[in-house]
Amino acid sequence: MAISNEEFVVSIEKSRAFFLRHLNGISLDQIDWKPYAGCKNIIETLQHLIIDDRMALESMQTMSEPRYANCIVTEKDFDTLLELLAESHRNLTTYLRDRFSNAPLETPGCAWGAIMPAPLALAYLCSEDHYHAGQVAYIRMATHPDWDYYESIYGMEE
Repeated sequence: MAISNEEFVVSIEKSRAFFLRHLNGISLDQIDWKPYAGCKNIIETLQHLIIDDRMALESMQTMSEPRYANCIVTEKDFDTLLELLAESHRNLTTYLRDRFSNAPLETPGCAWGAIMPAPLALAYLCSEDHYHAGQVAYIRMATHPDWDYYESIYGMEE
């Protein structure tokens, strides 16, 4: 069975859905909580993922290092950030689908300035969602130890 770039784009959509499941039922006290000063809270993580999406798009479009200084997200409202995140991800995946779905697997892509075959670049994008899902899970478990990760994320008890 041959794999296609379209399947990699679908995996990016699935990785974002995986991240978003970690936010279902989140409480207001968890949104701004940090386990230590150098850690991002959930609001900052959402801001970061919006920047990631926007900079990944720019990097793919230009095949070069994005201009990070030009992308600052100052919004702090949780619901508005979720809307911005949906928009930034939709813009990214629409471009990726248009550019790579029917392209050969060896077609070059660019993930935050590093040129590589498109499937590898797309895998880098997935890793961001999974990494940050872990951050959110940590915050949720630290602030509400009775939160059942496996039930909440996978629909099954431990």
